[in-house]
Amino acid sequence: MKNKKGFTLIELLCVIAILAVVTCIASVSVINLSTKSKENLYCAKLEMIEAAAKTYAVSYEYELNQSTTYYEGNKSLIITVNDLVTSGNLSPDRGDTVINPMNNESLNNLEIILYLKNNQVYVHIDNNVC
Repeated sequence: MKNKKGFTLIELLCVIAILAVVTCIASVSVINLSTKSKENLYCAKLEMIEAAAKTYAVSYEYELNQSTTYYEGNKSLIITVNDLVTSGNLSPDRGDTVINPMNNESLNNLEIILYLKNNQVYVHIDNNVC
């Protein structure tokens, strides 16, 4: 009688197929988790920019009050992230650049609208993520 040791070819192929399916599911989950994490970092960065813009508006209150530009019927001032960096209200990530964590591109040219409504400063930043 032969001593049967080892696995058959069918058993090995089944195990390899199961491992392939599990690996695919895990890699999709990791990619989705990474994307969601980058979106959360981007939203947090926009909140930091918004807070810095409100601080900037306090320093430039006179210019905002004298503005002839309007946003939704309210006096407004259009600035960029670069203005916040040069004024010292926002710390850059690398050199003089604020980096978008989703695509590693510069946010320095992102426009920010500061506007007065009922004597309070509001900030509007266009984005399609947060």
